[in-house]
Amino acid sequence: MASSGSALSFPPGVALVPEDFVARLERLRTLTGLSWEGLAVALGVDSRQLLRWRQGGAPNGGAMLSLVLVAMRVPGGLAAVTNEDVTVVWRRRR
Repeated sequence: MASSGSALSFPPGVALVPEDFVARLERLRTLTGLSWEGLAVALGVDSRQLLRWRQGGAPNGGAMLSLVLVAMRVPGGLAAVTNEDVTVVWRRRR
């Protein structure tokens, strides 16, 4: 497989969660203005699952997608979760 030029490279089948994931999750929660329970509802996960993430657990692929979808809808949310300078442009689907 050819390299896309990205600085990140992960072995196939391995998902890595950043060491500061808990802090990124807290930043997202703060940006949303939601409680932890409210954030769990917005993400569509059980509040106990969100607590496990806050204690160092990693979300599965579906939960990570939900996290990104919520983050995209909050000003600065995607940048907080990815720790990258991100701008989201919304366009309606036709």
